[in-house]
Amino acid sequence: MYKPKITDKNYIQRLREKDERALEYVIERYGGLLYSILRKKLVLIPDKVDECFDDVMLKVWEHTEDYDEGKCEFKGWLAAIARYQAIDYLRKAKREELGQASQSLEDMQIEPGFDDYRYRCIEEAIDDEAEQLLSCLEPADQEIFRRLYLEGDSIDEISRDLNLSKSQVYNHTSRGKKKIRNFYLIRKERIYG
Repeated sequence: MYKPKITDKNYIQRLREKDERALEYVIERYGGLLYSILRKKLVLIPDKVDECFDDVMLKVWEHTEDYDEGKCEFKGWLAAIARYQAIDYLRKAKREELGQASQSLEDMQIEPGFDDYRYRCIEEAIDDEAEQLLSCLEPADQEIFRRLYLEGDSIDEISRDLNLSKSQVYNHTSRGKKKIRNFYLIRKERIYG
């Protein structure tokens, strides 16, 4: 059976058709960019870069149909996936470090891997990244995003505390996600041309 060669013109369509050769093409063409992003973001947990890269590729494979050519370039979409996946890895590392730190005193043993300084660095990296992403939002929207995505508050809690209906909170987050996506893509275009 004839399979067309994977090129710049057809690799996205071939990805959507689940042609593994298209994924290989993406790795060859954009792997360097993705590794660069992941190494920069995961500098505190460099042993997780390869694993995170694999997860990025899995997300690309599973969600290529979500990519909209009319909104951004493919490499910008890939970079956004890598960035968000790296944030997830930083959050996971933070939870693991925090889990070690929050053991009861009687169960706690000095763990060679636990480093309070490292935990604080991970926390700062997450905070810096979040602040950059939220900087394009109005202060009220920034508060909603911080509470919902960083502090883990529920929609009900945010709605009650800010005296907004649930639908208003959902509307703020929906509009905020669009603003963040556009801000991020414009910023990436400036950096990577």
